Amino acid sequence: MTHLDRWLQHGGTRAALLGPSGRGKSTLLGAWALALARAGQQEIAFVPVSHRFGTALEHTALNLIYARVALFLRSPRRTGERPHGIAETRRDLATMLQEGRPPEARPLLLILDGIDEAVDWTPDAAASFLRNLGPGVRAVLSVRSLEALDRVGWLREDVEVVALPPLEADELAEVIRPRLGALPARVAGDIARGSGGEPLLVEALLEALSRDPAGVTPWLASAPVGAPAVLDLCTGDAIRPALPWLSRALGPIAAEELFAISTEGAGTSSELTAGGPLVAAGEPGIALRHPAWAEAIGARLAPQQRAAIDRRFADHGRRAFAASTVSEYVCRSWRAHLERIDARLTERLELVSRAWLEVWRTRPDGSSGFIADVDATAACAARLLVDVAAGGDVVGALSARVRCLLVTSSVRAIIGFEETRRGLAAQEEEEKEEEEEEERPEGSDDSAGPRLEIPRVGEDDLDAGRPIADAGERAGALIRLARELPDPERAVVLGLALEAARDERAGGAALAAAARALEGQARETTARETAARLGRERTEESRLDRVALAALLPEAEALDLARDAFAEVAADARSDELPRLSEAAARLPPSVVRGLWAWSEALSATERHQTLARLCAGLPAAERDAGVSEALGLALSLVADGELPADACWSVCALAPHAPADLVPALVQACAAAPCFRRPMVTAVAARLGDLGRADDALALVATLPEASDRVEAQAALLAHLPAAARDAVWTRLSSDLRASDGGRTLLERNAAAWTRAVGADVVLDLSRELGATWPTLVAIAEASPDHAPAITRELLARALDRPSDEDEALFALIPLAASMTERHARHLCQRLLQHLDWKRRPDLLDDWTKDDLGHLAPLFGRIAGPQGVAAVAREIVDVARWLP
Repeated sequence: MTHLDRWLQHGGTRAALLGPSGRGKSTLLGAWALALARAGQQEIAFVPVSHRFGTALEHTALNLIYARVALFLRSPRRTGERPHGIAETRRDLATMLQEGRPPEARPLLLILDGIDEAVDWTPDAAASFLRNLGPGVRAVLSVRSLEALDRVGWLREDVEVVALPPLEADELAEVIRPRLGALPARVAGDIARGSGGEPLLVEALLEALSRDPAGVTPWLASAPVGAPAVLDLCTGDAIRPALPWLSRALGPIAAEELFAISTEGAGTSSELTAGGPLVAAGEPGIALRHPAWAEAIGARLAPQQRAAIDRRFADHGRRAFAASTVSEYVCRSWRAHLERIDARLTERLELVSRAWLEVWRTRPDGSSGFIADVDATAACAARLLVDVAAGGDVVGALSARVRCLLVTSSVRAIIGFEETRRGLAAQEEEEKEEEEEEERPEGSDDSAGPRLEIPRVGEDDLDAGRPIADAGERAGALIRLARELPDPERAVVLGLALEAARDERAGGAALAAAARALEGQARETTARETAARLGRERTEESRLDRVALAALLPEAEALDLARDAFAEVAADARSDELPRLSEAAARLPPSVVRGLWAWSEALSATERHQTLARLCAGLPAAERDAGVSEALGLALSLVADGELPADACWSVCALAPHAPADLVPALVQACAAAPCFRRPMVTAVAARLGDLGRADDALALVATLPEASDRVEAQAALLAHLPAAARDAVWTRLSSDLRASDGGRTLLERNAAAWTRAVGADVVLDLSRELGATWPTLVAIAEASPDHAPAITRELLARALDRPSDEDEALFALIPLAASMTERHARHLCQRLLQHLDWKRRPDLLDDWTKDDLGHLAPLFGRIAGPQGVAAVAREIVDVARWLP
């Protein structure tokens, strides 16, 4: 321990205790940690990473590390909340260890004993949270070799190595002699020599002597030195102990289960014979359970023998799962065995099922264990999804990847809901304790301090009360997916969407969206059902939805529905709400628009001009001029002190696109009466002048704007309304102004599609390169010019897929270009976006946001997997929702 004490006093932040298996590293570290704790010099977090203790798998080890260090470091989470899944735990550990301990607190020493026994850890796992240790935090790892550290991503730099020296034979013989009983004293020297000073071999020889002293003693006198000879002895006919190391088990396993694995099935017995029995009779001793024996005997097996044993474990897990007899070992290790045999994705999907969730539900760390299994399956599906060269079942890979995403999203929502509930309960209890403390008489000494019951790390949350399932979001996703499907499949998916929208927990807006997506009699029937539900909600949004729904009903019903929605608006809300309702109503049949026009006669002049200005767009052409004249007269009649009110200004803007030529002078005059709203009015009126072929008048009106920035914005909107003869000159001047303007990029993004259609994609692309256009700008250009879409798409994806993964939210802008993507690009983009959704923090415990975002990915799903892939995603959304919210 002297070398470790010296490092603790004068060394760096990380050390590695180096020594062969069985040298006694665990015993030494345990004694050292106990001495430090008793001396009160350090806070100790001791974590064994061990097959024997069942902590070798990554999610188990990380949970244990988190539980230990959370006692001494500040967690980034709220009270009662903890990370779930391997990725979340690693991120939280990195944050906590980097922040470190307060200056006044005792330093923390993290000891990871046997880190090289880690099984199936993510590459770079250890380095991910031990890379940057903060103030007052240091770490010690014990390993058999420095090369073994690479398997878990340990940082070889800045690590002080403390190597254990071999034990002297004479000293070791003195230690052994008292344990020999009546055996000759020379046997102690034979053991010390034959073991080579390795404690593991010493224990193995002592156990062999205890079983067969007469047979082992003569052998010791001439035995070769080292593990191979001792191994030969312990597997010989004279000793024959149980050999759990030969089973390739990854943790503690019952002898009965091990025997069952060795005898289940057929076809592998001959493959195993050369390596010794899978299980022999007898109980194993402590020495014979050491992982070094697993490596030693495993090295003697041929590759086909090792594969046969691994396959037996995987098959045993499958049979146990099918028979609902899953043991603790199968629960924790089946996934690792499936990975060792490189199982097909269809086999691994058993780990993302309701039945496997039930297996984990009763375990202390059920949530994190289940999520770890799901995350591993998601990683397998992701590899298949992006591997174009491998071919394979892309529909199956996409379906599995989406199922994993939905399951982890839902489980995390359950956990978060329950953790929030418990956190609030703990806070309430704390406040109650504080109130009782204040009421207690002074001098009373019966206070025991706060008695908060903090949930233990690893506590099972999967039986907790579940949050409300957002059926409306689910319906929205299914509707978007249905748009990518041909008729027969579309009808099926829309039926599923309608079922979700009819859920009592879904709002009327979801049912309205479903009604609009349907066809024929189903659309009309659903529209009536939706109108009844929306009528009960009586909110601003429900009224807007009712007006939009009227388009799906016969004209008489449509008028009644729209008129009732208009009449329901409270008097003090009409100025805000009637314009929106009127814009929606303008898309209804002309007879309905006329009926609402007549209904508006009961309104005040202010309310009526706002209504009529929007309804004009829905009048037949023969009636529109008169309607515009009436509405404009109402708006202009409100001029007071030479100035037009704000609501009248917006009415003029709404009327301008429909104004007949004889009313345009009145519109131009109105612009002068609106100093505060002059730019939007000038923009609208100039566009109308351009539509009427009066380009010079339009440009002259724009020139009256006093601010240069306003003139640039008005010209930007006007360009698409000018005849070709005037367009080029305006574009030359406008593009020059945009290059010199701070807001040029914003105007380009806002008008990119219209300019592309007006002056062509090439010149707009040239300007976009000079201004450094955003991705949405380039996407808009590509959508407006199909001939340029493939080249723009290739350029964007080449840049996008090289970006860091923490910027993946920006990639959503590229989805509209799915049809122009190569299959390889589309697969990679799809996986990056699904990965982003998997990492995204939930914004609200009651908002099942993931399913809604999946709907927006529908064009990508269709590009990489066709209609079958889109339909498969829809089925996963529905199936997972049936057993998880």
